[in-house]
Amino acid sequence: MLDDSRLDDTDRPAWLEPVRRRIAGWAAGGLGADWLVAVSGGCDSVGLLWVLHRLAPPLGLNLAVAHLNHNLRGEQANEDARFVERLAGSLGLPVVVGQWRPTRAAHFEADARAGRYAWLRETAQARGASVVAVGHTRDDQAETVLHRVLRGTGPRGLAGIPPARPLGPDRSITLVRPLLDVSRREIRDELDRIGWSFREDPTNLDPAYTRARIRNDLLPKLAAEYNPRIAEALARLAELAAANQETLDALLGDLEARVVRAAGADQITFDLSATAALSPHLIAEVVRRVWRAARWPERGMTARRWNRVAALIAAARPTRAHVGEGVALLVADDAIHLIRVSAPIAPPPLSAPIVLEAPGAVAVPWAGGRLEAQIILEDSPAYDEIVDLDRVAFPLTIRPPRPGDRFAPLGMSGRRVPLRDFLRNRRVPAPQRPRVPLVVDDAGILWVVGHRIADRARVAEATTRRLGLRWINP
Repeated sequence: MLDDSRLDDTDRPAWLEPVRRRIAGWAAGGLGADWLVAVSGGCDSVGLLWVLHRLAPPLGLNLAVAHLNHNLRGEQANEDARFVERLAGSLGLPVVVGQWRPTRAAHFEADARAGRYAWLRETAQARGASVVAVGHTRDDQAETVLHRVLRGTGPRGLAGIPPARPLGPDRSITLVRPLLDVSRREIRDELDRIGWSFREDPTNLDPAYTRARIRNDLLPKLAAEYNPRIAEALARLAELAAANQETLDALLGDLEARVVRAAGADQITFDLSATAALSPHLIAEVVRRVWRAARWPERGMTARRWNRVAALIAAARPTRAHVGEGVALLVADDAIHLIRVSAPIAPPPLSAPIVLEAPGAVAVPWAGGRLEAQIILEDSPAYDEIVDLDRVAFPLTIRPPRPGDRFAPLGMSGRRVPLRDFLRNRRVPAPQRPRVPLVVDDAGILWVVGHRIADRARVAEATTRRLGLRWINP
């Protein structure tokens, strides 16, 4: 099933050579030779693995496979993981399988995406890989652009998903999408031709998910009734929008040099006279560029908020206003200041660890909440995390982080990492890290509250007793 050594160059699909050139360009650009390949078991990711396995020897790439079980489909999800393990083994490639548990049904798509990329980044760091490859195709690009249009995106959003981008704030790992110009149909046809199997994920057909409705209803309807090549048209729109954005960014770099007086972690200052000649649209773009460079949070910064910031700056009247994400705008004299006003969080007082009885609940005053532990018979969405009760080394205590703490998070196959690195990779701001509650047993850190449980306590097929853990804010 997996032996394609019989294939010569005449068997290569036409789309393989452009993919090879793209990967060779990345390699020549210094991305590194150690790649982590994200494989769900579906058609696209299995096709990606076939491509990279075939191209790795001449390009000098070292591959490893990563699979994250989202624990959404029970035994089907477990079989997906076993399929990927068998596939990687048949190719002689190392494989890492991780676990992720959804906690908010209404936000599954966003949470799963964030959890998947965070785990891939951590896994790549643990393996020393500088590149993570994912199997997004031209169809995914079309779905993304259409999804953003439906949500009311601006021109920047039309650029869709880029072929490559940094994965994480330190930019040490790059996320690449080698198949972004290849259709899903082309990949499926090639896998059928060479006899490679793959898994079908029924959630891709579930109309409860927006992406599934776009893929299975809206895009086919547009193709049937308006443009049979709608996916190509949307992908081309994304390519043009990305090129326009690249041109705009180059112009914004010159503007930034003229209007920004200073930019730091806590304050950005603009020259009031220099912004007076700019349109509100350009002001908003410059502010957004400098804001992002300062690594300030953007999740709550909608188009309306960016436009409000630009309007306040363009008005040039003395004012102070909260503009979102803990940032205040101050117009005074000849300057405009954006100031992060979030007060630093004092470290928790030194005190004895708080004992947590199970079952039971206990207040954690220094963290401003309560922690509850209950013995349960089956999985329940009422709990933030569920662990194997028989793998807990009682007693349980709750305490803040300490210097030198190490943690073996779920999905890292028992590998321990410095807790400070784990929290940094989870994008916990440095001032907040001393107040992250830890649930600890005699074997070490069991749960970093709000983030991840220890791999050793994960629920497995053999688990008979479970302990539900929940953090409660007043």
